[in-house]
Amino acid sequence: MQHFEIVVHLRRYGEDSPAALVGLQLAQRLKAWLLGLHLVPIAPAAFASPDAVALYVRDAEQLCRDAEAHGPWWQARLGAYGATGEWQVAQGDPVEALCHASRWSDLLVVERPILNPDAPTGWGIVSRTVFGAMAPVLVVPDSARIDRVGQRIVVAFNDSREAILALRGALPLLKQAEKVDVLVGEPVASPFGLNYLPRFDLHGWLDRHGIAASFREFGPSGKDSGPALLDAAHAADADLIVMGAWGHSRITELVLGGSTRYLFQNSDVPLLVAH
Repeated sequence: MQHFEIVVHLRRYGEDSPAALVGLQLAQRLKAWLLGLHLVPIAPAAFASPDAVALYVRDAEQLCRDAEAHGPWWQARLGAYGATGEWQVAQGDPVEALCHASRWSDLLVVERPILNPDAPTGWGIVSRTVFGAMAPVLVVPDSARIDRVGQRIVVAFNDSREAILALRGALPLLKQAEKVDVLVGEPVASPFGLNYLPRFDLHGWLDRHGIAASFREFGPSGKDSGPALLDAAHAADADLIVMGAWGHSRITELVLGGSTRYLFQNSDVPLLVAH
């Protein structure tokens, strides 16, 4: 019986995009059910005039029919990986559609173009999906190495709500990983003081789940946390970074910068994130 469900956002169909390959690999490894989701967006310009609306509706209907016709292609790709799943085409705002799909899934897999960054200041499709999703999101840069994902994992941990949610979402992968390195940063401050909250023992939590991990203190020296974290992932030959996202408000990261913003722009390592 399958207990894990993955949704992969396919910007393109009929070809193996990085996100598609990662989704298929994870479905095979985790024996998960995999939904391939293609979204036909609604362009705001379509509502400029009645004539534009009519033209857009006609074109959008054709785009949906073309995409729906690729269901057999997706089923063939699932079969090649010994996986099961479904093909769906939706129309509308991509962020709303992905966040809606996250309500019944365990993981979203989305692709983030690097050569044409998706709103690097944090307001693009991927960024807003991470902010609003109810499931963790695996962000796959189009420059990422995808022959293995989740075998050597680096976890960035600072005791924050976001970091713990990302850990929980990554649990199936952490259990199967060859190596897990935990970088322990300075804990985030609690507005009520840590004495008022139950203590989360990460060592014990991982041990109870059968995960052997190495721990080291992580305090960037001479550089911001984003570049330092990416350097640490490269040094560990990591193929996945697990971390909380948007621990500060997006306005703060827009003005002052932040590790989420930096890694979304620059990481060539897939990121499993939660907000």
